[in-house]
Amino acid sequence: MNMGRPKIIAKVTGFISIAICIAYLLLITIFDFRTYLNDQFFNFT
Repeated sequence: MNMGRPKIIAKVTGFISIAICIAYLLLITIFDFRTYLNDQFFNFT
């Protein structure tokens, strides 16, 4: 099974873009959750 170079490059860049999307979504979720926790702490005191 001999894949051409363009197909390999396309798969690698697709994988990298999906990994960046997942990392971005995780970062946004973590920061949003921290903001929610900070709001809860300020409302508690």
